[in-house]
Amino acid sequence: MKKWCIYGGVLLTLLTLCCLTTTGSASGMEFTLYIFGNANSDMNIDQQDIDLINEIAAGKTASTPLADANQDGKVDSADAEQVQKIIDGTATEMWVQDAFKQPVKVKTPVQRLITLDRMIAENAQVIGVGDKIVGIDENTVNRDIILPTISKQKNLGSAEEPDMEALIALKPDLIVNNQYFDEGLMKKLQESGLTPLAMIYHGDIQNSLGYSKMLGYLTGSPSTAEEYVNWMGGTLGSIHDKVAGLSEDEKTKVIYLYPRKNGALGSGGNDCPTIKTLQFLGADTMTQNTKDTAGKIMDTASYFEIDPEVVIAKNPEAIVMEDFDEALGYGYTDKNAAQAELDRIKSRPGFDKLDAVKNNKVYLLDVNIVSHSNCLGALYMAKALYPDQLSDIDPYAIHQEYVDRFLKVPGLDVKKDGIFIYPQIS
Repeated sequence: MKKWCIYGGVLLTLLTLCCLTTTGSASGMEFTLYIFGNANSDMNIDQQDIDLINEIAAGKTASTPLADANQDGKVDSADAEQVQKIIDGTATEMWVQDAFKQPVKVKTPVQRLITLDRMIAENAQVIGVGDKIVGIDENTVNRDIILPTISKQKNLGSAEEPDMEALIALKPDLIVNNQYFDEGLMKKLQESGLTPLAMIYHGDIQNSLGYSKMLGYLTGSPSTAEEYVNWMGGTLGSIHDKVAGLSEDEKTKVIYLYPRKNGALGSGGNDCPTIKTLQFLGADTMTQNTKDTAGKIMDTASYFEIDPEVVIAKNPEAIVMEDFDEALGYGYTDKNAAQAELDRIKSRPGFDKLDAVKNNKVYLLDVNIVSHSNCLGALYMAKALYPDQLSDIDPYAIHQEYVDRFLKVPGLDVKKDGIFIYPQIS
């Protein structure tokens, strides 16, 4: 597979160091571009795929999961021709693999896009195709600070039960949502002659970059998508490389929490995207033998309600707690409100005994940059957990470039116009 690497040089920030290349030192920042025709299952559609398809067609090597570019059940010259069209930008349709590992045919290039997830709407803007969005879900409406134009598009209501009449009237080429896209809704959309696509975005940094690139291809803008993916992928890959060599004793022991109803606490097992991100960042997520409030082992679960006594027994060195639009995010600037929320966590019965509380290693993070704009959340979490190893990393500077260069929101200062981690880090 192609590798992320960082080329040296005397530059002002890590950002200008980051690039994606097909050669060089290995990095953990890899993903698969799930477009059929990507025969070698790497991060690109290119001549290597055509060459491999021709070898498969000639019987010289075994077929691969994504080699059948036109999904006709065989690998032959027609698949090589389809890949060439994708490379040339002349493909009138593409087959892609969705979050449920199902093939989906999309007419391309997509000109009218509906996003039922605020992260995907933000990502569309970041990769330069925000102007193709004609309809959004109700959560995206509230993202007007960073998506001033997209947030004014047709509000279709909830992602789970959108206004079908209004949705159909928009005549979308593609309707996208994250990996939790309701399968019943997807079936209803298909029966209406529409194309729904579930994409892995929520909390999964590696797959979200892959689907960012896929969205670029589907909308006829692969180069702008690649610019963002190379930049963010290179940044995160370099962070991973800096912490990849930590011994088990050196890894920060951290528990991930999020608020649930009635003051309960949620957490995640090894199938939780945020847990996977923390592990990618070199953390010991303490998921082994973790029990929910019913006493059930949840090591391999996604999300669940955790017994506070389990948190106390595990005694983490750090806690990462998501803020659900209470005191953190774009437009939130009241540090007293953030401190009050932090104090509520620290003052839970028995939490005063935790090393994380004693050493002021309890961090609130804006849910929108952890579970949604997840790559940004990874930057802040990494810096909080490993300030010494990542002394040359400035999450605020990286975040600011993201806003200026990719979101293209003029005048927004991430240090003044929002709180994304609290206590704030240096």
